[in-house]
Amino acid sequence: MIAIVVGAVVLLAVILVVADFGVRAYAEGRVRQAVIDNLPASVTGDVDVSIGGGPFLLQYATGTFSQVTLTSKNLQVNGVPAEVQVVAHDVSTDTSKRVPRASASLTLDQAALNSFLSIPGSNEITLGDGTVGYSGQFQVFGLTLGYDATATAAPQGPDVLLTPTGAQLSAGSASFDVSGALKAVVSKPISICVAQYLPAGVQITSIAPTNGQVTVTAEATNITLSEDALKTTGSCD
Repeated sequence: MIAIVVGAVVLLAVILVVADFGVRAYAEGRVRQAVIDNLPASVTGDVDVSIGGGPFLLQYATGTFSQVTLTSKNLQVNGVPAEVQVVAHDVSTDTSKRVPRASASLTLDQAALNSFLSIPGSNEITLGDGTVGYSGQFQVFGLTLGYDATATAAPQGPDVLLTPTGAQLSAGSASFDVSGALKAVVSKPISICVAQYLPAGVQITSIAPTNGQVTVTAEATNITLSEDALKTTGSCD
């Protein structure tokens, strides 16, 4: 008798696990299709969805999923390729409710970054290991001299703050010392407003350049994950 009861319990557990897995996979597929169907016209690509946390059926019964992860390695935004991952926490089954906390990471290569972002006075941004490179010009004694500079990048509110770490003359030579003038020019941090690229309420938390690409992470609280909300961006006023 005990063996029969134990066998029945094990069988029931297996059935629940299989059912939970199947329902979770079905729900992930539905969410994935809904996300793809509601992407703005300027955004194309495929998206993978993963619903994490404990047993799916229990989460569904409580009306909240502890973690929902959206991942895309081939997304294009206005033709710019990007790798994107969004992690939303405590997501209600009622899609009209706000998400208490969400984070995202965006990875762009150097060409993609240059297609929509620029540094005033510079023709191209270059990405190195922990550094951002740019070029510029300055005048001294009536001469216009070009330079190549490197900087670190960090978020500062709606801006990306570039703090120069070094510079050198990019071409030509002078018969006098211009190092003082060059140092004075590149000692000034550069602020680049990026609020117009971010949904309202989203804040950049880190910027990590490596050779040829950069990964930007951002966070938001109490956010609505609807098309209209995500299309409403900040401003640089």
